[in-house]
Amino acid sequence: MTIWTPTLSDADLPLYKALALALEEDIASGTLSPGEKLPTHRDLADRLGMNVSTVTRAYREAERKGFVSGTVG
Repeated sequence: MTIWTPTLSDADLPLYKALALALEEDIASGTLSPGEKLPTHRDLADRLGMNVSTVTRAYREAERKGFVSGTVG
């Protein structure tokens, strides 16, 4: 698992969309590599000081757009 900690820069977006956008941008820039494991929802939420459901929603949004895929376990 990576220790990815995104920079959330777009204050005009809802927090989950800003996080999904940061994920998308870091994939596009090569900061995150294909197949790299992302932090768990809880770990990332703790690091960013946000609710776990916000991270879950952001990951779901990124998955919906085809940037990530997830498995449990």
